[in-house]
Amino acid sequence: MRRILSILCLFGTQQGLAQAIECGGDYVCISKAPAATITALHKSSAVTKLADLVELELCPEAPVHVTAASAEERGLACSAAGDAVRLLGRCGISVRRPLRVEIMSEVRHPFSGAIFGLFDIKQDKALVTQEANTPSLVKDTPYAQLPQRDFYRSLIVHEVIHGIMHQNLKRPASSHAAYEYPAYALQIESLPPNVREQFLQSFEQDAIRADTIFNDTVLFFDPFYFAAQAYRHLKAADDGCVHLNALLAGEVPFILTMPLR
Repeated sequence: MRRILSILCLFGTQQGLAQAIECGGDYVCISKAPAATITALHKSSAVTKLADLVELELCPEAPVHVTAASAEERGLACSAAGDAVRLLGRCGISVRRPLRVEIMSEVRHPFSGAIFGLFDIKQDKALVTQEANTPSLVKDTPYAQLPQRDFYRSLIVHEVIHGIMHQNLKRPASSHAAYEYPAYALQIESLPPNVREQFLQSFEQDAIRADTIFNDTVLFFDPFYFAAQAYRHLKAADDGCVHLNALLAGEVPFILTMPLR
């Protein structure tokens, strides 16, 4: 049921007004709502519950501002953001304006409850659930077998990748899968090698193909398999940077175009 609800990602703050939150599978969404709408939702706790956000910190290694309750959380978020910047930087894709990461006590999907995170494209801001509140979200998923800190760090990488890619888009993505392919592929790449292999071993190895065609159906119903496929596909390419830059320009042959709704 959780996966089915993740598809129904439209909400409105007023009757007759629907704003899109695009969700890549179970737990990660991209918000396209106007900034004022997101702000109103924050205040009403419809999307997030704020932690005690006591300090805003500019990361030393990346143009990212992090808000979180503790210095440890801010340091972890900055470290993960720095990895995301480096992963895309090797492909000539860089941060064009400062990003924000907010570590929240809880980030909520409009219809199905708590989620790992949400990227607000209007405010260049990633909202991420606090690490302490993620174990219940990973239960009964392939992520549950991974060391919690390694997985959590990769989650922040995922959100920051969304932000950087969005800032560099030359045209809107043609499908949800096109939005999520780089975020998932680089999230898995950011894991320590032994942890990454542990995650990949969750799937039948002959099911992970380098010539896969990606689509929204697989993304919504099995985002973990989608993540493994995206990583293997990117690493199988002669030059993965070609794939990532092609995604910024528009349609690519390895992702099935489906109208965004």
